[in-house]
Amino acid sequence: MTADNGGAPCVWRGLLSLALCKPKIRKSAEVGSVICGFGGVDHRERLIYIAKVTHKPAVGAYYRSAKFANRPDCIYEDVSGRARRKSKAHYHTQTDERRKDVGIRFENAYILLSKDFRYFGKMGTEAYKQKFPAIRDLVESLTQGHRRNHSSQLRSELLNLKRRVWTKYRRMKLGTPTDADTRRRCNEDTPSVFC
Repeated sequence: MTADNGGAPCVWRGLLSLALCKPKIRKSAEVGSVICGFGGVDHRERLIYIAKVTHKPAVGAYYRSAKFANRPDCIYEDVSGRARRKSKAHYHTQTDERRKDVGIRFENAYILLSKDFRYFGKMGTEAYKQKFPAIRDLVESLTQGHRRNHSSQLRSELLNLKRRVWTKYRRMKLGTPTDADTRRRCNEDTPSVFC
């Protein structure tokens, strides 16, 4: 993660959501998937969050439901079947990111929700590197993008890290976002992308 400003993930009222940016993760993950968010070099490769996907609404439903309308990352609204950024949107206010986030007609509006997560934000550390060498090696060598197919050792370490975090921390939200700037880029390779 190159940005952790409350947009992706968004932790609000006991629910973690991925509704912006990270389109490949949002499309491919399913209920039961475990997602780990590690900071990039600028964030000292800290563990920022771990979430087990507990719900994946139908494509586009998140933005059409009154239940989610006030969430900070619910920045689009349906206007005659087309996505339009809300006037009071907190994120992506500098450029039009509809195609990447949701698609012009919500065709890419895959959303991941979790009620089973641990979010550290700026309280996260890189302490996991001492006990989990396969995770350390992966994180230190990562480039942008998501990974799905892991070695059995790495998968075992990731699940063990999750178990240890769940055992140590009962609260789901442990810290606040690392970055205060809601315009901070989440994808340094694409200058028009902000989270």
